[in-house]
Amino acid sequence: MPNREFLNIVPVTANKARIEIDGTIGGFDWDEWKYKNTGTDIRAKLKELEKLPVSEIEVLITSLGGYVDDALQIHDALKEHPAKVTTIVQGFCASAATVIACAGDRRIISPNALFLIHKCMNSVYDANENALEETLEQQRTVNEVVLNVYKEVLKKDEAELNALFAANNGKGKWITAEDALAFGFATEIQEFDTDEKKPATAMARFLNHARALFPEMNTNQIINQNPAVMKKFLLSFAMLGALLALKDDTEYDEKTGVLLNPEQLQKMEDKLKAFADLEAKFSQKESDLQKANEDLAAANTSIAEKDTLIATLTAERDNYKAKYENAPANVPGVNGKDVNVNEESVEDYVKNSPVYKKTFEENL
Repeated sequence: MPNREFLNIVPVTANKARIEIDGTIGGFDWDEWKYKNTGTDIRAKLKELEKLPVSEIEVLITSLGGYVDDALQIHDALKEHPAKVTTIVQGFCASAATVIACAGDRRIISPNALFLIHKCMNSVYDANENALEETLEQQRTVNEVVLNVYKEVLKKDEAELNALFAANNGKGKWITAEDALAFGFATEIQEFDTDEKKPATAMARFLNHARALFPEMNTNQIINQNPAVMKKFLLSFAMLGALLALKDDTEYDEKTGVLLNPEQLQKMEDKLKAFADLEAKFSQKESDLQKANEDLAAANTSIAEKDTLIATLTAERDNYKAKYENAPANVPGVNGKDVNVNEESVEDYVKNSPVYKKTFEENL
């Protein structure tokens, strides 16, 4: 199976190139054991474009978010590039990925896409009161920086932006392409959808309803922070879509329900098997992530124990050092015989001392 590339450059025309960002921003690829979609990655890709006569760059974004640091780096790298930048949002665009979406001079969103902004999240291990206060202050600063990015494209009042940002206890809520356009996150909606019914609207409502019903969906272990778990949750929607994809001429009986012909039944069984395989894969990834978190917690505990030991040994060393440094320069010897009045070296003092000399001769 070929390695999955998160960030690619695809030539479109002689003067246009497309950068495709797929997956977690700054996320860890468990298949290749390395971080991808980082600020370093995007700068390297933009460096490659310097070799081409590119005057326009399209950035296709499909991501549930990730690390704000990398998202801000990517946003700034795109903003400072001399080429005209067009961001195109398709599928789900959430959290840190929305920061990148705002970097486009032209910002396109699919009519079937969903958009989510929220307050930043963080995990704190073995934190005392001071560490918690410091983390809280950092989060407030990051929130302010992210809001400033949104304000650069904002069409509505800041109060409405702040309300959306703080919705659902700071976890945000999904909005449709029309909402993203109204806020200014997008400048236009792709026109390939001619159907008056907007499935994304129903999907957004259902997702927000599910987030309210299941608080565990709002933890830092799902949605934009853990795409694997989110995708596992969305398998049910994929199955629903497969069922709704049946042709209009499918037979229906009030007593027996939908009657599938052998070909339709086989397709449905194939889809069920594919979904089962995906669920098993995501379950394994989730298990691997849990094991990694447990190993990290154990490592942090070991580090804390070693830090305590080092602090104890350091205190003992400093105590002995203080006693040594505070000792008097000339300490009288027993019966006044060991006083080095001439400040000679130890070697000369022992050699010339009549007491030590006599003792030495008596023992020859």
